[in-house]
Amino acid sequence: MLDIMDAMAAAAQRGERPSIDDILQTIEFLRVFVDKCHHTKEEQLLFPAIRTAGMLAVEEVIVSLLADHAQGRGSVSRLATLVQRLLDGDESANSALADAVSGYTRLLREHIAREESDCFDVADRELPPNAQEELVEGYERIEREVVGGGVHESFHALLDRLSEAYLS
Repeated sequence: MLDIMDAMAAAAQRGERPSIDDILQTIEFLRVFVDKCHHTKEEQLLFPAIRTAGMLAVEEVIVSLLADHAQGRGSVSRLATLVQRLLDGDESANSALADAVSGYTRLLREHIAREESDCFDVADRELPPNAQEELVEGYERIEREVVGGGVHESFHALLDRLSEAYLS
């Protein structure tokens, strides 16, 4: 999705107006998959499990990742505001949208690198097997109860369509 968003931003920087429907669906992906699914798993399950296990070396990383989550939510809200401005006929929002998308993808790329190297790897190595099993069960529960059935499949179809449109 980040590559697709970068391609959307590049098109907007060239003065092309990206499909509003594509942007709205991208925002929905960010709100549901990134925030409701991924961030909820971290905030409600993984980070508390790491803290309970006393993995103090990861605490600073967790605080940073939580700050990224809050910043990302703000960025997604900004994207929605800019789309509304475009819908209202404000063409100057196109350039601001491109900048906001680029800023968001930059934030997420840095966030992903940090969580993979400084959090997930450590948790995989140091959390006891029973805690890891509880995490898997909790992740599955969030998929069912928070995200809902069939959502991942529809997002995969969206990614396929947007990849074809923006990356081909």
